[in-house]
Amino acid sequence: MKRPPPHNWLFVFKIIVESGSITEASERLNVSQSAVSQQIKSLEDYLDTRLIVRGKKGISLTDVGKHYYNVIKIALDKISDTTDQLFGSGRADTVTIKSNYSFADTWISGKLHEFHKLYPGTRVELYSGLWLTDFGEIGRGIEIRYGDGAWGDSSCHQLTRDNVFPVCSPATRNSITKRADMFEHPLISVMGNKIGWQEWCDAQQLSLDVKPSSLYVESNLLAYKAARSGNYICLGINSLVDAFIQDGSLVKLEFGEIKSRENFFIVEPDYYSISPKEMLFAEWIKSAFK
Repeated sequence: MKRPPPHNWLFVFKIIVESGSITEASERLNVSQSAVSQQIKSLEDYLDTRLIVRGKKGISLTDVGKHYYNVIKIALDKISDTTDQLFGSGRADTVTIKSNYSFADTWISGKLHEFHKLYPGTRVELYSGLWLTDFGEIGRGIEIRYGDGAWGDSSCHQLTRDNVFPVCSPATRNSITKRADMFEHPLISVMGNKIGWQEWCDAQQLSLDVKPSSLYVESNLLAYKAARSGNYICLGINSLVDAFIQDGSLVKLEFGEIKSRENFFIVEPDYYSISPKEMLFAEWIKSAFK
């Protein structure tokens, strides 16, 4: 297997491509044009392959040069990001958290002060979103995801082991004496959840087709707040809904519960490194769910 070329040759190649010309690259690197030309010539000689073509309007890439640049850019950017994450000014004391919206509101916001007591002076940046794509423009950090844990780009640690059961407000509970009474009330469904009313009924061996829900929402938290304020029935996930049950705003209906096929996971993506303080946060939240 051919050994990789020296790092400085690769770095110069990347700068040339991004600058668009040897002249511009030499100015960015603060070296002579001849030095830049010699570096790229050494790289091409080493690879025995033409990577760039010089022209009057700058440089262009050969087909193999385009492919090699994409690979080099990813590798060098990863090294740069990891170096900044681990050793950059201020980053070692920053914890960036990208969390499922409901989990951030219900659990993290109420517990974060405990982390700060252990690690005072730590800067925490907490971002919340409904979907994984909501975090596309946010940089590095750790994530709290809701799902089945089947994410091939990450190392996942399961935090919760949830059950799913129906909940409603105390006032609504007073009108329910048997399981069938639930379906006289408007139902709430959470879009995206793998377990819905039909799955819950099937698990309880109820041979009925569930009527369509009256309300569809994007988050579990919105479902609980709607049920708390009206006569809706919704399915609760214990790691999120327990806080509502404990403060008395929602009541668990004891008509059966099933094991959830989705849970909350702390995710450490494989394609970048987390900061030392983020490592501490990850261990702290893992220990909270043991």
